[in-house]
Amino acid sequence: MALKEFKNVSVGYIPDTEIELNNKKYKIHDVIQGEDILVDTDLKYPALHKVIKASPNRIYDGCPYQAECGGCQFQHVSYEYEKKLKEKYLNDLFKSFHLPHISLVTLDMPNNYRNKCQMTYKLSKSKKVVCGLYQEYSHKIVTITDCMLQAKKANEVILALNKVLTKNKIRPYDEKTREGNLRHVYIRYGFNSKEIMVVLVTNGEMFPGRGNVVSDLKKLNLGITTIVQNYNARDTSIVLGDKEKVIYGPGFIYETVGGYKFKISGTSFFQINTLGMEKLYNLALEKAEIKKSDMVIDAYCGVGTISIFASKYAKKVVGVELNKNAITDAKINAKINNINNVTFISDDATNYMTNLAKNREKCDVVLMDPPRDGSTKAFINAINYLGARKVVYISCNAETLKRDLYLFSENDYVVKSITAVDMFPRTIHTECVAVLEKDSELEELEALVKKQKENTKNYKENKMKYIPKADIEMMREDHFEATGKKPKKKW
Repeated sequence: MALKEFKNVSVGYIPDTEIELNNKKYKIHDVIQGEDILVDTDLKYPALHKVIKASPNRIYDGCPYQAECGGCQFQHVSYEYEKKLKEKYLNDLFKSFHLPHISLVTLDMPNNYRNKCQMTYKLSKSKKVVCGLYQEYSHKIVTITDCMLQAKKANEVILALNKVLTKNKIRPYDEKTREGNLRHVYIRYGFNSKEIMVVLVTNGEMFPGRGNVVSDLKKLNLGITTIVQNYNARDTSIVLGDKEKVIYGPGFIYETVGGYKFKISGTSFFQINTLGMEKLYNLALEKAEIKKSDMVIDAYCGVGTISIFASKYAKKVVGVELNKNAITDAKINAKINNINNVTFISDDATNYMTNLAKNREKCDVVLMDPPRDGSTKAFINAINYLGARKVVYISCNAETLKRDLYLFSENDYVVKSITAVDMFPRTIHTECVAVLEKDSELEELEALVKKQKENTKNYKENKMKYIPKADIEMMREDHFEATGKKPKKKW
């Protein structure tokens, strides 16, 4: 083993340091700013061997699998230090918007918070069925029996299931030979309802031993509410296939959040941190300041959680979601909660918003919670035409949020604040709530110009579509000359 020492290493937000060996650069994971480390240079990819001088922020009771599986990035640092890193990262990232300090709303439960988990299966050397997560940047399965992020009950079910699968000689799927049956197991757990869904993802519809597996699981009294078989015979890394069969129970679970009851099926989007979800949505709705007369659009609505939360404040809420199964669940969720002022539509969010804009429809508030890739320019342009006075953008990816906020600024929306909620403790991810409002200065200038033109005898067209960007500065100068008040530039 060849070891090389590196002193006082430099680390960014992601806890990696870059080293150079033989004119090549490598990243060493799981280090902290200022530490002295020993690196094993004999490996194909050099890795951390030992910390010689540890940071006071280092802990030693984190996840033992962190260096291998790559699912967590902050299991080697204290949670207090993790919070400081996240706040610094977000404030640096959004520095150009000149916002008030971005604070991180933290939760009381930094471990075992995930209500959804998925494991991949293989045979061990002793021919036992075991499961785990893929090693970072590879398809090598790291055997894990007790993930520190997944709900404790989910870990309990997985451990018992592995024994049942071994007993019934169920063959895990082999990616190289494309033989075997069981590919993944996917679990949803209701932290409040205590209901459990187990989804067995198989390589096609055939599942020899299925009846015995279900029977043995039921005998263990683990509290499993439903078991679903999902078919995925494709040569793909995507976990779930398009078809499924309910083999025990109703095929879904219920969960209660904020006094509302939600139906969740295997393919529906539902926030993975149940306990944080209520904090997140209450924060978003507080920032939205919805009025009783407001028409609200909830884009990328999933199973309708935030739509239903918003319904008690608004006159009408329209939830839009592309996933048809999620919309089916959303409609049921509205019904079981006796919500009558919410309509759910299955459509691409951009397509729906642009069609509304073409038809010159109006809305008052837009709530949006897009996937990690963020939204689209056409979607953001459409909001401008709909005349929404306020937009609340919930994002799980700060980088794409920043990109989209610049697009909003081009449409005369001003970012008023960003607050972060730590929905994904021990990982580099956070959930952000950005609040945008229509620029009141430009609205005043538009109204002023419109009034002046209406008062001009020779002016025949009394409808002003928009003010070209090139005229804005000239209008500001005219306003300054007339009033002596220099308006503040907001972007």
